[in-house]
Amino acid sequence: MKNGRTISIKDPKLQKIRNNLRLIILNACSDRKSEISDQKHELRFDKDGNYIRSDNDTHEIIQSLTDKWWEIERPLRASIVKCTGCNKHDKDMTYHLPTRTWYCIDCYNARYG
Repeated sequence: MKNGRTISIKDPKLQKIRNNLRLIILNACSDRKSEISDQKHELRFDKDGNYIRSDNDTHEIIQSLTDKWWEIERPLRASIVKCTGCNKHDKDMTYHLPTRTWYCIDCYNARYG
């Protein structure tokens, strides 16, 4: 493949280790992003669930939290941890050089086959 490089693991035990490590990373990222989303929700809504109009200070805090959320999400999307196409984490991956993204072999073949 001229534009791609496949990382493939044949040994089932090593596949299990790879998949569990990816799952640990995904869960840690998900937990942190949930905490950030909860903080944003607390700033936007009161205890009764009514929307609170934000002032400049609150807007800056929300923007800062959004930036933190993207600091987690952006590297995750660019990593080999999950497929860009289908978001699966338990497959062998292929790197597509022109777009600098990782796809599972099925998504890569469907897009660039």
